Amino acid sequence: MAQEVANKFIEDVCNHLVRNMNIVQVEQHFKKTIAMQRESEPSQIAFWDMLMMNMLYFTENEQTWEQEFMKMLVKKEWLQPTVLEEELLMHQMRVRQQVAEQMETAKELFHKQYEAEGLTEEDIVYDYAYSSAGHSMRMDLLAVFVSTPEQSKVLFDADPQETIRIINGYIAYHIDSLINKTTLM
Repeated sequence: MAQEVANKFIEDVCNHLVRNMNIVQVEQHFKKTIAMQRESEPSQIAFWDMLMMNMLYFTENEQTWEQEFMKMLVKKEWLQPTVLEEELLMHQMRVRQQVAEQMETAKELFHKQYEAEGLTEEDIVYDYAYSSAGHSMRMDLLAVFVSTPEQSKVLFDADPQETIRIINGYIAYHIDSLINKTTLM
């Protein structure tokens, strides 16, 4: 029962976050961001590498997000919004440093992946948009939870692992729906 209440709360918060999204604005944002990144790189491969590095950054941040969220669920205590923001910024700086240190090795793997999987620019651009939107939604969800602690405490009564699994499912569902409505190429 507690998990069902938590799941419904998660569903409502996710729906609230995406309800008033303007697909045209989302599409324009991604097109502008992608165009700026394309212009900043000297070649197509360098552009692809940059998008892939950003995806690596988002993936690493997702793991950090899950760890921080899990800590709060297990302790049954929300961090204060300012404390959470500082904590996440610290982790993001650490992740950024780690990704920078992995850059050369990662690029070699990316280049092999481009060939082995026959990746196209469209594949990479859409994967980047998906990763970026997922990252944003994770951060927004956590911000809602910590800024509405009384309502969000229903999550404390549910299984933490299952709660994170449900949240990741809703994020994937909403981001997939959102990105599939855009034309980025």
